[in-house]
Amino acid sequence: MIRFRRHPGNPILPRQPGSFHSIHAANPDLLWFRDRYFYYFRGQDEAGHDQLGVATADQESFDGVHWEAFSGNPIVRVGYRKADYDSGHILDPAAIAIDGRVHLYYTAHASDWKSGKRPSGVGLAISDDGFHFTKVTRERLVPGTSPEIVAHQGRYFIFYQRLNSTGAFDIYCCPSADGLLFDLQEEQQVFQPSGQPGAFDRFSISTVRIWHEPPWFYLFYGGCDRYFDYPRAIGLARSTDLLHWERYPHNPVFERGRVGTWDEGALWFATVAGVGEKVYLWYEGTGTGLGRKTAVAREASDSARRDDYGGYAITSFSQIGLAFLNAPLNDSW
Repeated sequence: MIRFRRHPGNPILPRQPGSFHSIHAANPDLLWFRDRYFYYFRGQDEAGHDQLGVATADQESFDGVHWEAFSGNPIVRVGYRKADYDSGHILDPAAIAIDGRVHLYYTAHASDWKSGKRPSGVGLAISDDGFHFTKVTRERLVPGTSPEIVAHQGRYFIFYQRLNSTGAFDIYCCPSADGLLFDLQEEQQVFQPSGQPGAFDRFSISTVRIWHEPPWFYLFYGGCDRYFDYPRAIGLARSTDLLHWERYPHNPVFERGRVGTWDEGALWFATVAGVGEKVYLWYEGTGTGLGRKTAVAREASDSARRDDYGGYAITSFSQIGLAFLNAPLNDSW
């Protein structure tokens, strides 16, 4: 049975005072590029803007835990003009190497995005070295958020989420020949909530990540039973064509932490890679980490556990953790 176990030193990438991720550290994504692991993530500081940063590890020192932060973080910043479509937040990185360059896709929110006047979408920045990026889009590439990007049979498939008529997320996929132009006439809905009473993913699906271990593509996703974007557990599905997915029969494969812990509330962006004999899973978790010994701590913990984004950025904060599986997924299904 597939069950990931937590690293005992979590969170491995915490929020850090004085940094661009002093309030939240979140949205992990991993890329092997030029003989080095690049670890992209979202940070937010007291200014209230989400922006993207990177840390790295070489193959010899890699352990999944220790990363060298780039001194020039954040590497992709919000637009400086209020009219920019990404002037509010840049988050949810999804990186891939195309023709020797890093293509970094991200969710772009305008400064007034909550008004609904300017739809959020997916943006793109490109880098020759993985550190210094130039934005190449001034409008959204696709009508969705929380991208993931996968290469398959000479094309690039972008995955993203979009609200349906019930107020929950479905997952869509759209192909491209070059990773720059996506033909929305080929867009397909490829994954949706289970709808099963009592299931952890009954109501909504949030933040998918895909890992290729031939012959399978494995999709890791946040499952929501009550709210559209507050997953209490991580589920797993697999496919050979990226379009038709089979859920793991013993889902979920990873659940939020115990009450009072740093990841007691919700889990997002389960980013997976096999290195050596281990399967690593990095994830964003939110919670108080205050324990349960006082009335104030119990109230904050209950809110993080029970409410939609309960106490978020006040008593509950996003940080990045790590979990392991000591066997290949192919052998464990």
